[in-house]
Amino acid sequence: MSANFLAFCWEQGVRKGRSHMVVLSKNSGSLFGYAGTLNELGYYSVSLCVCVQEVADLLGAGGRIEYLVYDGFDLGKDADRLQMLIKHNAINSIIAVADVNSRQRKKIMLWARAYRVPLRGVLQAPLRPGELHELIELSSVNIERSSFASGR
Repeated sequence: MSANFLAFCWEQGVRKGRSHMVVLSKNSGSLFGYAGTLNELGYYSVSLCVCVQEVADLLGAGGRIEYLVYDGFDLGKDADRLQMLIKHNAINSIIAVADVNSRQRKKIMLWARAYRVPLRGVLQAPLRPGELHELIELSSVNIERSSFASGR
């Protein structure tokens, strides 16, 4: 399979019954790893994208995203891009995967709070499947609790 195939969002139905996830990674080779990891964890229909514009096009076409996994997130380079994506009001949660220390991680979390970015967490690169699974499961438990508390 050529890299050109990954130059657009690759729609892959991984497993039924779960929400849509988008993985954004500038490294097209890592996208296959994400697809395999998510399949093993039993998650989602997945769109694999190599650039922000692909995600913007998906959102512009009316797509909704339960989780956006932003691989290689760099606050200095990617903050404006991420803010542009959340203006669509169609992304429920963002998971940043970044090679950062604890101080940098805190800075990203504070930035997200200040700019109302729905950042679920910052995972250390390279991605560890178990950490991704725990973060998503924690989110699911919190959603179920809030739905129960509101009587839905």
